[in-house]
Amino acid sequence: MPRRIVVDRSLRNILLSSQKTMKNKLTVVIATRPNIKNIQWIFHSLDIQTFQDFKVILLIDTNLTKEEFENLKKEALKWLKNISKKINFISNVNTDFIPQSWVSYVRNYGIKLADTEFLNIFDDDEIFQKDYLQKSFDIRALNREKLNKDFVLVPTLMFRKTWDIQSQWFDYYNFWTSRPHALRLDKDQKFAQIQMFSWNSLFGPSKIFKEILFDENLDFVYEDLEFTYRMHRAGYPIFVTSELLLYHMERDKNILEHARVWSRFAAYRKAKHRVIFVRKNWTLLDKIKFYLLGFRAQPLRLSFKIIRYWKKREILPLIFSLYRGTWDGLVYKLYFYNERS
Repeated sequence: MPRRIVVDRSLRNILLSSQKTMKNKLTVVIATRPNIKNIQWIFHSLDIQTFQDFKVILLIDTNLTKEEFENLKKEALKWLKNISKKINFISNVNTDFIPQSWVSYVRNYGIKLADTEFLNIFDDDEIFQKDYLQKSFDIRALNREKLNKDFVLVPTLMFRKTWDIQSQWFDYYNFWTSRPHALRLDKDQKFAQIQMFSWNSLFGPSKIFKEILFDENLDFVYEDLEFTYRMHRAGYPIFVTSELLLYHMERDKNILEHARVWSRFAAYRKAKHRVIFVRKNWTLLDKIKFYLLGFRAQPLRLSFKIIRYWKKREILPLIFSLYRGTWDGLVYKLYFYNERS
């Protein structure tokens, strides 16, 4: 079960007092380590939006002193014309927020603070065009009438400001290979339903996010897949649209970083959470397929990748971490769900 988050009264009073003066339509939630350059980029994207009926919750996932906190706020607010008074900076300095926890905890904290009808959760290394938020509402309004039910909207994710699409939309999970199947939009296709999404912006009614919440014991991609799959399973469709573009300004990464196996810790966690993800959410038939082949398929595939691309002498420890994580996931007790290994 997700950890119960208690928001301290002083912060809640600040948020309540601000809402007395203006009841916003949208809350934008952003988690950051923090990277001041990224923060300035995404704040600039929000500052130029044609739609301005929103507030921002920035969650700073690093322990700061009071001086560091004030300096970060000062740098983050530089050159902003429209949104400087709409931003709530959340850190260990002014709340009971616990920095350097898993990202699921951070996002849940922001979700629980949202008091608006709609919510959009971003990563901090993203930028977007000035009509992004308005277009999100326009697309939702048009398709809400057609579907006659609430749904969640995700964008087409672009690698930086290029034409390279970073496909993170999945229409089903292949249990034989133990990996989600990536959906490819046809050239003229503007709208498609998916079961899972590997992050970088989710937009929809706040009540959906608050009902589902992230599993705070999952990490390394599987927290995103599991969160969105539970949305799908709860009856809330997830749609990807080619009309909504988000530019992911991530740093250059090597192949093993993209695969989340660049270190022994990462390899262990990814392997373990993959198995827990399957054990927690899927049918008996799906699990049989997984145990017959899938649970071995991913460690084998990633082992070959490590052997091919790892340039240091730690190949065997990395591969051992994959198999240790797989084994620990298989014997993991789901109902004792508090580990932080």
